[in-house]
Amino acid sequence: MLEVRKARVDELDAVFEFYGQMADQMEGTDFDVQWRRGGHPSAALLRESVEAGQMIIGVLTGDAEGEGVEADACASGAGGAMDARAEGGKGAAGSHPVIASAMVVNHEGSPGYEAVPWAVNAAPECVGVLHVVATLPAYHGRGFARQLLTRGIEISRADGLAVLRLDTFPHNKRARSLYESCGFEDRGDWTVYYPALGDIQVSMYELPL
Repeated sequence: MLEVRKARVDELDAVFEFYGQMADQMEGTDFDVQWRRGGHPSAALLRESVEAGQMIIGVLTGDAEGEGVEADACASGAGGAMDARAEGGKGAAGSHPVIASAMVVNHEGSPGYEAVPWAVNAAPECVGVLHVVATLPAYHGRGFARQLLTRGIEISRADGLAVLRLDTFPHNKRARSLYESCGFEDRGDWTVYYPALGDIQVSMYELPL
C-alpha cells in the first residue's frame, strides 16, 4: 500500500535521495524532464519545502514495501528497472521511509504564471502550485501517481487552499492524461522561465478546490 502524507523534517535525506534517483533514472530516456542530481530540483527547494510542510510523499507500507519489482514494470518509463528498496529505502537501522512518489505544493508559480488567464481568482496564499511531481520508474504502473495526486488534493483542501495549478511539457501525454483524469483543466500552452531550463513552453493546468 501507499501512504500519502507530508514529509517530516527527519526524512529530508530520504527526500534528497528520492529526487536524486529520479534525475539519474530519467536522464537520456524518452521521459527525460531535464532534472539533474544536485541541480534541479535544488537542495534548497527540497529543504525549504520539507521544513514548510509543503512536501507530500508517497511511502510504501505493508505488502507493497516487500514486493519485488520486475524489470518490465518500468518499461514505459526509464530504460532499466531498479529496486528502490535497496537504493533509496530504509537504512541499516530501518530509519528511512521507502519513498515511491513525491511532489511539492507551495505558493510560488514560475515567471510566466501571471500571464495565464486563470479561472479562479484567489489570493496568493490560497493558491497551491505543484512542482516536481514524480514516481520512481520502478513503481510505474501501480497507480501511485494517481494516489499521490488524489491524496495531495485532499491535503491541499484541508490546508485551506482554493485552487491548485501546475505546468507540464506539452509532449508529456501520460502526465497530461493523468492530470485531466484527476479534474485539472487545461489552460493552454504558455512560456515560463526556470533557472535550470530558461524560457520554455509548457501546458498549464488548474483545479478549483
